[in-house]
Amino acid sequence: MDYNLTVESSYPTPYAASQLLSIILLSMAGQRHAPKTTTEIKSNYDYIIVGGGSAGSVLAARLSEKPCVTVLLLEAGKSPPKVSDIPTVARSFIKSDIDWFYSTSPQEHTGAGLVNRAVAWPSGKTLGGSSVINAMLNVRGNKKNFDDWAAQGARGWSYDEVLPYFKKLEDNANPEYVKNGYHGVGGPVTVSRPEYHAKLKAAAFEAARSMGYEVLDSNGPTQTGFYDLQATIRRGQRCSAAKAYLVPSDHRENLDIVAEAFVKKIIIDNHQAQGVIFDFEGKEREVRAFKEVILSAGTTNSAQLLMLSGIGPQEELEKFNIPLVADLPVGRNLQDHWATVLPYEMNDKPFEEKQKDQSSIWDYILSKTGPLTSVQGVNNIAFLDKDGPKAPGDYPDYQLYIWEAAVGPAKTQQNIKPEYYEAIYGPYENSSFYWCASQILHPKGRGTVTLKSSDPYDPPVIDPKYFSHPEDMEIVIKGMKKCNEIATSEPLKKIGSKPFSTVVPGCEDYVNDDDKYFRCIAESIVVTLNHQVGTAKMGDPKDTSTVVDPELRVKIVRNLRVVDASVMPLITSGNTNVPTMMVAEKASDMIKQNIHCKTEYSGWNLQNFWATL
Repeated sequence: MDYNLTVESSYPTPYAASQLLSIILLSMAGQRHAPKTTTEIKSNYDYIIVGGGSAGSVLAARLSEKPCVTVLLLEAGKSPPKVSDIPTVARSFIKSDIDWFYSTSPQEHTGAGLVNRAVAWPSGKTLGGSSVINAMLNVRGNKKNFDDWAAQGARGWSYDEVLPYFKKLEDNANPEYVKNGYHGVGGPVTVSRPEYHAKLKAAAFEAARSMGYEVLDSNGPTQTGFYDLQATIRRGQRCSAAKAYLVPSDHRENLDIVAEAFVKKIIIDNHQAQGVIFDFEGKEREVRAFKEVILSAGTTNSAQLLMLSGIGPQEELEKFNIPLVADLPVGRNLQDHWATVLPYEMNDKPFEEKQKDQSSIWDYILSKTGPLTSVQGVNNIAFLDKDGPKAPGDYPDYQLYIWEAAVGPAKTQQNIKPEYYEAIYGPYENSSFYWCASQILHPKGRGTVTLKSSDPYDPPVIDPKYFSHPEDMEIVIKGMKKCNEIATSEPLKKIGSKPFSTVVPGCEDYVNDDDKYFRCIAESIVVTLNHQVGTAKMGDPKDTSTVVDPELRVKIVRNLRVVDASVMPLITSGNTNVPTMMVAEKASDMIKQNIHCKTEYSGWNLQNFWATL
């Protein structure tokens, strides 16, 4: 048994105090969710990977397929709890010990309803990274995203060149999706449709069709429309990057996976990466890399680590007397997806009750169906054009989430001022309601990640500069209007949908003018969808805005790569977990071109793979 009941019940999931928790965990024991780790670290390896999240897990598994090289994976967090395998509980780990617990600097253009005008900024600090705490949504983005990357100088990253890697990583469990030719089977990451069908989902699809929108596979030929969503779920349980990639690889003698190892600096000598300095088991340690150091610490932490190691904007490093190795625009070009959320009542059992209901729990234990397989309550997502369903082209402007909700996240996780929470949600604490979130897809504003000090344990200063470009506000308002149109449509009215009667504080004067009222809400409260990218921009090495070349090698410094979402030059049109794994799959092939072994571990033979579970 790979879990400790005391530890599992210490996380604030709906099942923490349930007498059925041990049976739920036992019912999930057939899938190992985290790899075996080691505390024995050699003095050198061929490849050192910093960060065991969505990208680092892929790299460690793929590079160690070459038996003639040695690979070390260093992860700052611990192994995730087994309870994280239940799809519905994903938000329970925000502000826990497997979250970096970051928040942004005070925002100038939003945040009136947030404590210190700061937006909570969750990020997974565990083996599997954010793929352990995210909503698991299987979204690749838009074809144009990748063609734009290539056009900007990221040669080799056009849609036609990345599609094989999206397919390679995927084991799609739903034949009706596979038949369109855009999906993979037999890859490491299981993708399937959640086995939970709320009346909200059916009503939203009915409303969508009545408005002229298609219900479709947004990862197929066309993105625009309402996505009949799939998620990274394997037979009713979360399929994190750790489960998909590290678990089947942890037996390899050439791969060492180390948890709770906090990397503080890259050792660079004569513009060549030599290894890393890290804290482990209360001691400072050094380990050397014969071939490469690869940063996969994520958009926030990879930028911080580069700057602490002397790679970044000269004026930033000078502030903290960090010796300059390479003057590169690290931490610039930060892009994110953020949303404004509108709450609506409906006639249904509150989602929190559904989660805790004995019949729901037994459905999950016995057949892995029902509310516990829900992706945090998200029923529908849509990618829509600001000009409506008949707009030409296929390049949507905003993404909507229709989401069975509970007050917990608003009360404890979103940094909302208590008086705002009480004013908006207080009267609805025991009610059934849902959210419609309007999220921008292509923000024009750009933010920054900078250092707070030269202490690696000091969180960096994260300033996404939400709404710093006025057009971003107009897109979010368009999405909010579409939310309202859906929520007040006949199919939704049939399930009792109606807007909350409460008013966001400070917006009372605007309630009869949607434009002004929605703008006021957006200026008060936003949430991040945790899709941060861009702080180590990939592109043409001659372009002064880039940090890495199209092979993800850091400019000016040899034997150092960055492989994670930070290299994306432009944010993808949607959730970023699957694109991050794609980047790591493609990077693995680039790196492996230089590795020549006489033999190789077999790839993803499915029979061997299932035998490892």
